[in-house]
Amino acid sequence: MELPRFRARLLRWFSRAKRPMPWRQTRDPYAIWVSETMLQQTTVATVIPFYDRFLRRFPTVEALAASEEDAVLGLWSGLGYYSRARHLRLAARDIVENHEGRFPRGVETAMTLRGVGSYTASAVTSIAYGVRAAVLDGNVRRVLSRVHAKRGLTERESQTLASELLSPRSPGAWNEAMMELGATVCTPRAPKCDRCPVASDCLGRDRAEHWSEGKPRRASVKTNVAMALVERAGRILLTRNASGELMGGLYELPHSGLPQRSGSSSSLQDRYPGVLAVKSEVLATFRHAVTHHRIEATIHRATLTRNRLGPGLSFHTIDEALGLPLGGLTRKALRATGLIVGSNKGAP
Repeated sequence: MELPRFRARLLRWFSRAKRPMPWRQTRDPYAIWVSETMLQQTTVATVIPFYDRFLRRFPTVEALAASEEDAVLGLWSGLGYYSRARHLRLAARDIVENHEGRFPRGVETAMTLRGVGSYTASAVTSIAYGVRAAVLDGNVRRVLSRVHAKRGLTERESQTLASELLSPRSPGAWNEAMMELGATVCTPRAPKCDRCPVASDCLGRDRAEHWSEGKPRRASVKTNVAMALVERAGRILLTRNASGELMGGLYELPHSGLPQRSGSSSSLQDRYPGVLAVKSEVLATFRHAVTHHRIEATIHRATLTRNRLGPGLSFHTIDEALGLPLGGLTRKALRATGLIVGSNKGAP
């Protein structure tokens, strides 16, 4: 491999072929950090509207640091992996209190922030500050394996190879280019080698898929969930999941069947004894995925058996609910029942 040629070709390709994304229009480390956090395990198309709304509400790290957790989770509602939002808020407080309101310039210092690992620290510091730090994500690993025709690279070996390729003059653009190449050309299946700007330097191009190994997936667990829809005067009954449980801290329709810290209740009646009267009428069924759980959900009509609500239960209008940290399971349930339609079907 002729390294200067390899770098020049990839950077030229990236300058003309990169996808337009709002976070590519700024070098503000805060905005870049927000985008990198949202993009973890989430597609670009999904992230863009959440990113735009989040920065309108919290345009600076100071604004995020001063926020309440529920406000942050409410804006994150529908994006999933809510620990990212909690960590982002706590790290913002750390930045304001201990780093003069600026995302740290050093990778090691950045990694002391809540929720910031090697990848995020390298991505933000290289793009925002020009720090010579090579990122390593799934896309970059795949490119490295194919370019060098090596299977089973360890984390350390991959990081070494990534650092060797890194452009010293344009580390931020280089990191973005490597990730873009893996996301759009050097894809897991059916890579577009005929469109690759560095194909002539790729040792594995003749058997590209052979050189990239996917991580073994965790076995999925089929989970049956029953949900109750209780309506009163234009409001719906919601419950808040306890901290430490699956989807902890989120608002959902009353439900049973999800793994709970104290075990799963076998039925809605068992979980809400003396509170709900569940009817046999099934309003809708749908499927949903949360981490490795493959959920088969059934929504039942229900009523309250008493006027006094139990702990954690509260009534809300649909508009109020959409402003809460509303879980994706309930968002999908409300769509399935027709309660979210038209302009109110998205995130707040």
